[in-house]
Amino acid sequence: MSGHVIEQIKTKPATALDRGVQDSFASNRCREELARNIDELHALSRRGLWGLLLFLMVSAAALYLSQMETLSLIHLQLKEIFGPPPPSDLLHVALAVSWLSGFVLILGRRGADGKPGYNWCNIALPTAFYPLYVFSDATGGYFPAVFCAGLVLLLLEHGFAVCYANKVIREATERLKRLPQ
Repeated sequence: MSGHVIEQIKTKPATALDRGVQDSFASNRCREELARNIDELHALSRRGLWGLLLFLMVSAAALYLSQMETLSLIHLQLKEIFGPPPPSDLLHVALAVSWLSGFVLILGRRGADGKPGYNWCNIALPTAFYPLYVFSDATGGYFPAVFCAGLVLLLLEHGFAVCYANKVIREATERLKRLPQ
């Protein structure tokens, strides 16, 4: 028994003490990294709302411009510069193909359970059709089709990003709870 007490009293090598300190630093580093990842995921989910707000503002501006009377003068000048506008049926087909490809990409990322690839192109693609339709149809009858197509894609992408962020945040929170204090 006295041998056991003597072993406990003896000074331990520095590596044994360093290991405890290193574990503490590794735990703190891991905790900080998980907290930073959680903050990034919250920012990802908010980015979708900013994108949605931007799309709504661009849509409101496009609707306002389509109702202005001076647009008919611009429309005539554009016809002189570019020639006759493309038929609206071709624009509808292009909008449908663009919408369908965006829809498939969003569902493909959701099916693969990967990180959402949200970027500003998700807003630019639907809004790019506003000037095309304004040039093709000055009466503004295009607006509901472009608005609904863009809104559905943006809401779907945002919903996917929020679901992904919530899932990963929940997992990171569980990992934080399991880390030693």
